[in-house]
Amino acid sequence: MARGAESLNGFVDSGCTIRGELEFSSYFRVDGRIEGTVRSRSELVVGEGGVVEGEVEVARCIVGGEVRGTIRAAEQVLLHAGAKVWADIHTPALVMEDGAFLEGSVTMDSQEVKKNTNKAPSAS
Repeated sequence: MARGAESLNGFVDSGCTIRGELEFSSYFRVDGRIEGTVRSRSELVVGEGGVVEGEVEVARCIVGGEVRGTIRAAEQVLLHAGAKVWADIHTPALVMEDGAFLEGSVTMDSQEVKKNTNKAPSAS
């Protein structure tokens, strides 16, 4: 879901393919296929049937479908249970639900992690 006042900026439906470069200013959802480069200072959602192959550079990336390539997210990457990701991920915060698949490297810059993030309670 889009955060705050952001509204849907665009949508690639199932059966549609975009090849090349995609830039958008707010929340964008992919249920079809994108091959190329995706750039934004906002949120990209790859739906359950969505496929992105190439470079992704966004603030937040939420994946329920497939991504192959590289993901650079300034804030967070969230992989839902059905996500299949073959990518190198660069982000300060990665969340993976049980059942998500990830093959690739993950680079997290601890200086970028927000200071107000909650730590998991320790088992005492």
